[in-house]
Amino acid sequence: MTITRRGFLGMAGVAGVAGLAAGAGLAGCAPAPEKATPVAATGDEAVSGAAYEAAATYTCDICICGAGNSGLSAAVEAAQQGLGVVVLEKHGGTGGGGIGTEGVFAVNSQMQQDANISIKPAEIISCEMEYSHNRANGLKWLDLVQASGENIAWLQECGVNFTGVVDDYHGGMFQTFHWFGENRAHDDFSPAMTETARSLGVEFLLNCPAVELVMDNGAVAGVWAQKLNGDYVLVKARAVVLATGGFANNDEYLQEGGFSDTTNVKRFLYGYDGDGVRMALEAGGASNVPRMSGLMQLTVQGAPGGEYGTFGRGDGLVVAGHNPCAIWINEDGQRFCAESAGIENWMADMIPSLAHHKLYSIYDAKIFKDAYDGMIMPRIDWAATQEELAQRIEENPYDDFFSADTLEELAKKASDALGLDYDTVIASINGYNEMCEAGDDAHFGKPKEYLQKIANPPYYFCYMPQACMVTFGGIRTNRKMEVVTKAGEAIPGLYSAGVDSADLWPNIYTINVPGGTNANNINSGRFASKNAAVYIGSGKAGAVSSEGDTSPSVAEPTWKMPEGSLKDGTYTDTQFGMFSDIAVTVTVAGGKIAEIKQENELETTYVGQAAMEQTLIPAVIEAQTVAIDTVAGATRTSQGFLTAVAKCCEQAVA
Repeated sequence: MTITRRGFLGMAGVAGVAGLAAGAGLAGCAPAPEKATPVAATGDEAVSGAAYEAAATYTCDICICGAGNSGLSAAVEAAQQGLGVVVLEKHGGTGGGGIGTEGVFAVNSQMQQDANISIKPAEIISCEMEYSHNRANGLKWLDLVQASGENIAWLQECGVNFTGVVDDYHGGMFQTFHWFGENRAHDDFSPAMTETARSLGVEFLLNCPAVELVMDNGAVAGVWAQKLNGDYVLVKARAVVLATGGFANNDEYLQEGGFSDTTNVKRFLYGYDGDGVRMALEAGGASNVPRMSGLMQLTVQGAPGGEYGTFGRGDGLVVAGHNPCAIWINEDGQRFCAESAGIENWMADMIPSLAHHKLYSIYDAKIFKDAYDGMIMPRIDWAATQEELAQRIEENPYDDFFSADTLEELAKKASDALGLDYDTVIASINGYNEMCEAGDDAHFGKPKEYLQKIANPPYYFCYMPQACMVTFGGIRTNRKMEVVTKAGEAIPGLYSAGVDSADLWPNIYTINVPGGTNANNINSGRFASKNAAVYIGSGKAGAVSSEGDTSPSVAEPTWKMPEGSLKDGTYTDTQFGMFSDIAVTVTVAGGKIAEIKQENELETTYVGQAAMEQTLIPAVIEAQTVAIDTVAGATRTSQGFLTAVAKCCEQAVA
């Protein structure tokens, strides 16, 4: 089987997105509090539909909701336009979900010119428009392509580091990918853009998510935000940019976007709840949620493969399950599509499952081994994969993976455990094998080269839930990035940028254009702020003022060291982090935590591992407690690590 770029991404893991949930700085380990009961509004606060009592008030020209790649770009551009800027960020550090991005798309940059790379803008746009059956916004593609080269120069002026390498990112259709350094945007984009923004007077309010827009006679007048301690902050602003990172963690919006099994959908990022979409809709904006796309795939539950499958690194169980030679059946036991759907675009693998509640994959030992051999970067070697597989079959913690030496036994095991109709399941398998023998998929027309009879025991039956890393789209905007109503009228002062409103890839992410998503993040952020500056005009304040309790939003400890002295010794515990189990060893000497070590397979070296080794371990030893802040962007890694340390301490006291 020929391995295309899309196949490589699906089988080997996506390096450009594998670290998206990591960051720098400290974030609170306590969850955000529930909304308080609104109080009666007075004076300027009466413009809000549901005003709260403000512990602090900030006055500025523009408020940016979100400090990811699009929010940082919007903040820097707004400040350069002479606006007073406040940025509200849900987490404790800047960078958001974009810190794992490896680079940026551009056409006609100086780097491309130096490398004699020449691409006609129309080639890019026609390719994307054709793939989407002209559902994509062609004018926004035109704006992005035309501005992209200058955007690279602008980023360099802001201190963003590029290696100078421009290529097609592992076999993409165009040489448009401008590479950051080894540690991606985490080191080469986010810190530089944050520093540039702060040097221009941008005020960042971290651990302080936006919760509601302030409206005045149909126009935006500011934003309400909430600190971790429950206090409300009022940001008065004439313009607001929503750049909150999408809604991968919001079941309601995923259902509206076509997901059929949100009870079991696997997530990759943390805290992307559709805040921007919700606020835009509450303000009268139109929804683009039904046209959503994103980084989505079929995955497996638990090891081997982890909760996130090939969003991390390749694993045989995940890859075999969506191998084009497997059989897919739905919750009724019926085969429902050609399983080769994702050969040219691994984003298309999951699309057929959206019309069904469940997807089960059936394959044999040969398909499993072929899938493993086809991976560019397998997580572990074949022998270790077999060991993990045997353990998974024996323990079967989710009651969703089965193996047998005959197809009849396999169908019986799975049907009994999952409530499927055995006769339908075995008929689907036998009917498929008959079509393979005939070399003709008479039902769905799968190409002959993928019609491989399931005939090499042992046989496998695996439930493959839908997984979502990040969503594209949700808020309808015009060419100026203004949020518009269903009638197409702009809501004065309200803008959206980044994946919250990305409508360049309706219904499916094409992955044709290397670096396109990040380029849209940056360009839409800049466009939003440029147009907001025109909207505000000469009445801009050019600065930020504040009053009230402007102290930082910090987490309150939620765990205390158990009562009693720690007994000397060595204690171990294992918890799941972002991508894998984290095994922690705590050494107690003289009644105190003297040493902490951790081992993991898949936590990112430059974020997850760095968070533990460089920040969390020294902080716990110094404080002699795990009641410390998590590392922003490495929240799940931090929580897994700190929980494991806490369990070790509890063992030491017991």
